[in-house]
Amino acid sequence: MGRWLVAAGTAVLLAGVAGCAQSESDSAGGPPVLAPGAPGESASPATEDQLASATASVQHNEADVEYVLKMIEHHGQALEMTDLVPDRVEDGDLELIADRIAAAQGPEIDVMESWLETNVYGPARENPAHQNYCGLQEQESHHGGDCVPIDHEDMPGMATEEQLAELEAAEGAEFDELFVELMTTHHEGAVSMAEEVLSDGENVLVSQMATDVVAEQRTEIERMRRIMEG
Repeated sequence: MGRWLVAAGTAVLLAGVAGCAQSESDSAGGPPVLAPGAPGESASPATEDQLASATASVQHNEADVEYVLKMIEHHGQALEMTDLVPDRVEDGDLELIADRIAAAQGPEIDVMESWLETNVYGPARENPAHQNYCGLQEQESHHGGDCVPIDHEDMPGMATEEQLAELEAAEGAEFDELFVELMTTHHEGAVSMAEEVLSDGENVLVSQMATDVVAEQRTEIERMRRIMEG
């Protein structure tokens, strides 16, 4: 999660540099664009390579946007499942895993929503490449303008309403087994989505998010399997 926050801060900083570069080109004789220096050092005029890198770092395409929109919903369902754990779980180690899932995915949702607000629902919303996406609140209510609502059934690994109801009704060892089954499938779906955006997306921060999802959720799958086998 820390890597996401560092990367998010870097993306905002680079976006600011790129924005300043545009302003400079629009006003002849304006102040130079400054690149931040190392700790304890002063900023210095940015080079053309630094400006090009700043512009590239904030580029994104529809694959990036679709991934973030869907992963917010995907993480949301994981939190629904972890919310059921304290009153039903039997294995203490499984409860610790559920706690870690909740502690990671709640803040990750916040980062992804911030990314959408900064990159899609601000100036980028006017870009023709994003005409099929609506504002965050409109997206959540599945209506409005050119919005294409997310179909939850198209997201791999999502539990059905019937499966969630069955999990809610279970207790003890039965709950543990069903939770591991559903969360493993859920994690495998998230890994599949992450691998897809790593192939098709182009945004640096989204790629970092996806890389972390692959590593973290594969580790959690292995931990849950070991608990059931033990």
